[in-house]
Amino acid sequence: NDILEREIPLSQPFRLENLLTDDVEISRWGEISRWGSQGLPPDELSIQNGILTTRASRFPLCIDPQQQALNWIKRKEEKNNLRVASFNDPDFLKQLEMSIKYGSPFLFHDVDEYIDPVIDNVLEKNIKVSQGRQFIILGDKEVDYDSNFRLYLNTKLANPRYTPSVFGKAMVI
Repeated sequence: NDILEREIPLSQPFRLENLLTDDVEISRWGEISRWGSQGLPPDELSIQNGILTTRASRFPLCIDPQQQALNWIKRKEEKNNLRVASFNDPDFLKQLEMSIKYGSPFLFHDVDEYIDPVIDNVLEKNIKVSQGRQFIILGDKEVDYDSNFRLYLNTKLANPRYTPSVFGKAMVI
């Protein structure tokens, strides 16, 4: 009501997703429309979750028992050389390293309540700069960091019990 009392112009109805996306009502190629064609359900909550997934300052951890977010992310990022792995894969660190180095998206699927601390620097975006070179410490290695890198985490668990530190490191959606 403060907005109305101050007579600040406001479109009716106000929708957060219209403010935070590039969607243009008259353009069928807007961002939200594109998400729909990539498999994101068109309901308001899914769109808001899509905004958080793509715009939050922290990497997203999607609580996704029906795997809708997983399928959407795969379709959204398939043309960007998406790598998909789980913490159980023996080579997940090598795959993650390549994504960080070459700026491609990386998706951890089947994340349970334990998130391997080896990725903490990545989750926290602890990017170091030395002599103009951006890098991140992954395990015991310095990995060149490409700013196009994106990380997604996804769990099938309907009601996971994450520690407060996970909520501080990731955008839990």
